[in-house]
Amino acid sequence: MAAKILTVIIYALIAYFFSTTVHELGHVVCGLLHKWKLMMLVVGPFKLYREDINSRVRFGLEKNPTLWGGCGGSFPAKDDDGVIDIFAKILLAGPLASLLLGAIFMTVFVLTKSDLALMIGLVSLGEGIACILPINVKTGILYNDGTRFKRIVKRGRERTEEKALFSIIIKGMLEGDNAIFDEDQLDILCGSTDADFKYYGLFYRFLNAKVRNDEDSMKRLRLEAESIKEKASKYTVSVCVME
Repeated sequence: MAAKILTVIIYALIAYFFSTTVHELGHVVCGLLHKWKLMMLVVGPFKLYREDINSRVRFGLEKNPTLWGGCGGSFPAKDDDGVIDIFAKILLAGPLASLLLGAIFMTVFVLTKSDLALMIGLVSLGEGIACILPINVKTGILYNDGTRFKRIVKRGRERTEEKALFSIIIKGMLEGDNAIFDEDQLDILCGSTDADFKYYGLFYRFLNAKVRNDEDSMKRLRLEAESIKEKASKYTVSVCVME
């Protein structure tokens, strides 16, 4: 009995790491095919990452447990109007990779009756379905892949928010600590009814004030962020440190 339980645990771990790696590689490879650069690939506590867009890829341990469920990110070398639509394709690539992997391993299971193939197939299908369905459930960072895809293609306020946030993040990656972020884009984020998007807007507005050495604005923005802190995700708060 103990041996069977141990086998199930080992198979579950193999299925998790393999399925999550393929899912995140789906995101990353789609970005690479559009000539974007790999910035981060996290599976469990392990990660490949760049310090900035021009540095080399490194291997390390991810200290933030929120990302251990998997995170794959790539960025373009410049921002333009077409970037957000490429990003939408990248969002779908992960779940589609999971569904394809699941279908392959369920076929292997039918042919071989392999318990490991069954475990990988079920985990991959579950991950793909959970990530592609446009349900308003946050994964600890923002919405899941399917919901963010829907927000982008819907072409309304939600697309505008997604585009503003992504453009701001790209600018930060390309220009580093001295970046000055577009105030119109910050207005879009700060006016959002979504606490995470609003928190990001306040954070990047804080960085603008910091570059200008505007202590009064920095203090005001800290207080405003504090007032919505409980509504934002823990991950958002952890990466948007106003100091």
